[in-house]
Amino acid sequence: MRLGFLTNRIGRLMGNHLKNQLGKEEFDMPTHCIGILADLWEQDGVIQQDLAISIVKDKATIARALELMEKKNIIVRIKDEKDKRNKKIFLTYKGNQLQNQVMFHGHAVVKEAKKGISKEEMNHCLSTLEKIYHNLKDKL
Repeated sequence: MRLGFLTNRIGRLMGNHLKNQLGKEEFDMPTHCIGILADLWEQDGVIQQDLAISIVKDKATIARALELMEKKNIIVRIKDEKDKRNKKIFLTYKGNQLQNQVMFHGHAVVKEAKKGISKEEMNHCLSTLEKIYHNLKDKL
């Protein structure tokens, strides 16, 4: 259980530090919106269900986040031509422009988090966490 609590707390702390670095005026959204943005920067035009699975949030939480992001002109939702029940989520120009700012501050937060940890320790930690992630993701 300690692993789950610790990784959850680390993720929340890093998200909160990143949000503070970005500033409330610039990024007045829940921290899980950063995960949505990261997924869309990697692959634009995904459906809501895929985002929910990727960032491990329920559909309702994702729906509220997307609604907020749409109001802030960060994303648009367009009906999927192949399946009218789904909407594909695309970044707007503003959403794409956030990437440099978020990545810049994100690197600073990661640098702070890695302070005092050797490269070898970090590589081992990341390798282990990736294995744990895939073990659990495959069960969903």
